[in-house]
Amino acid sequence: MQVIKHSIKYILTFVITLLCLAGGLVLCAKIPQEAIKPKVQESAVYLCEGKLFGELVKGVEGSKIDRYADSILLAIAYQYDDENPLTSVMWSSYYYSEYRNENQNLLDAVTFGHGPNQQYLRYWHGSNVIVRPLLLFFNIRQIYVLNGVVLAVLAALLLAILVKNKAYVPAMAVVAGLVLTASWFVPFSLEYTWTYLIMLIGSILGVKLALGNKRKFMGPFFLVGGMITNYMDFLTTETLTLLVPLLLILWLDMHHNTSTSASGLLKKAVSPVFAWGCGYAGMWGMKWIMASVILKENVLPYVSGHIEERLGGDIGVGLWQYVTDAVLNNIKCLFPFEYGGPGLICGSVLLLLVAYIGYVYHKKQVCKERILIYVLLGLVPYIRYIVLHNHSYLHCFFTYRAQIATILAIAFVLEEVTDWRWLIGADTGKRKS
Repeated sequence: MQVIKHSIKYILTFVITLLCLAGGLVLCAKIPQEAIKPKVQESAVYLCEGKLFGELVKGVEGSKIDRYADSILLAIAYQYDDENPLTSVMWSSYYYSEYRNENQNLLDAVTFGHGPNQQYLRYWHGSNVIVRPLLLFFNIRQIYVLNGVVLAVLAALLLAILVKNKAYVPAMAVVAGLVLTASWFVPFSLEYTWTYLIMLIGSILGVKLALGNKRKFMGPFFLVGGMITNYMDFLTTETLTLLVPLLLILWLDMHHNTSTSASGLLKKAVSPVFAWGCGYAGMWGMKWIMASVILKENVLPYVSGHIEERLGGDIGVGLWQYVTDAVLNNIKCLFPFEYGGPGLICGSVLLLLVAYIGYVYHKKQVCKERILIYVLLGLVPYIRYIVLHNHSYLHCFFTYRAQIATILAIAFVLEEVTDWRWLIGADTGKRKS
C-alpha cells in the first residue's frame, strides 16, 4: 500500500510539473514577434560583432564563449508563432542557411523577415520561458549582465546559509569548485547559465530541506530537478543540478545524523539519483511523445541521428585516444592549469598540498562508507565524459565545469581522511608563543 502511495505521489508530481513547464513555454510563445523584434535585432547585431566561439582570454580554452548556441536560442525564441504556439513550441524551428553563420542567419531573419525552415525539436528549449519575456525589455548583452548579477547573488546566498549553519567545509568546497571551474565566464553565454542557475537554486532549497530534516520531500525535489534540467539545458553540464545539491545534502545528513547505518547512507545517495534520472529521462521522452502526438508525425528520425553523434562520431583517432582525450581535455580546462607555466605550477602545488595533508595527517579510523559514496558521486562527471565522448571531446570548453561536483567530493573525502587536530594544535601553539 505504501509503495502505491509513493508511486501515485511521484506520478502526480511528474504530470503536474510537465503541464506547468509545457504550459509556460506555450504562454511565452504567445508574446507577439513584433514585440521582441527590436531587442532581438540589437542582440543579433551584437552577436555578429564577435566570433561564434571566441576566447575571452587568448589561448585559454576554458574561457571560450559559445555564441553559436545563443544565436540558435534567440532564433528559436524569435520564430515562435503566437497564432499556433503549441505546434511552434514542439517544432522549435528557426531560420537557417548553410552559407551563413548562425549569428548572421539570426540577423538576416530579423532584418529581411525570413521564416523558419529548420527544426530543433529534440530539445525543449525551456530557457525561452525566461529569455523571450526578457527580450521585451533587454538585448542579449544586457541579459548577460543580469545573469551575472543573479548568479552572484545566488552563490552568495548559498554560502551565507552554509556558513550560518557552521557548514564551513561545504562552503569552502563550493568556493573552490566555482573558482577551479572559472565560473566567472559563465554569465557571458546563455547556454552555460541554466545549469548553474538550477544548481544554485537547487542547492539552496536542498540545504534548507536537509536542515529542516524534511526527508519526505527529497524524492520529489530531485525528480522535479531532473525535469527542469532537461527542460532548460542544451546538454552542457546537466549533472551539476543533481550532484552539487546531493553532495551538500549528504554532508549535512552525515554530520547531523552520525548514527546513520551504511545501508542508510547508501539509500540516501541512490534514491535521489534514481529520482533525478527518472525526471531527466522522462522529460526528454515526453517531449518526443508529445511532439509526435501534436504534430501527427513520428519525430524519432529527427532525434536518433543526433543521439548517435553525441555518443560517437569520427574525428580520425582511435576509440581509446578518443575517450581518454575526452576526459583529459576536460581536466586540462580547470583553472589555473591553462594559464601557462605559472598556472601549471600553481595547480600542481595545490594538488600536492591536498595530497600531503591527506597523507601526513590522516586519521587512524575513517568511515569507508562515506568515502565510497563521495568517490562514486565525484566520478560521475568522468563517466559522463566517457559515455558522451564525442560531445565531451568537442565541447570540453564548457563541459569541464561539471567537475565542480568532483571538487566538492575531493574536499569531503579530504575532510574524512584528515585528522584536523593538527591544525587546531598548530593554531594553539602560535597563540601561546
